Amino acid sequence: MNEERVEVVAYAGYREEESPRALTIDGKRVEVRKVLDRWTEEDRETGKRRRCFKVKGDDFRTRVVCCDEAGTWYCRS
Repeated sequence: MNEERVEVVAYAGYREEESPRALTIDGKRVEVRKVLDRWTEEDRETGKRRRCFKVKGDDFRTRVVCCDEAGTWYCRS
């Protein structure tokens, strides 16, 4: 599985954890139309956690984006 670092605009509402609202991929902004799923992963070796989101963009593509504990966002392909 390949991961690419991406820029993400995220929003944290009153009763909701931070979730992605827009991504910048290859210099193009993609608005997140819907968050389809969300979960937390933990690396077995390091114990570090990251939050992952399955999103549908305004380009009609579905992507998985994850944010590590340092606040760095990645997109899986």
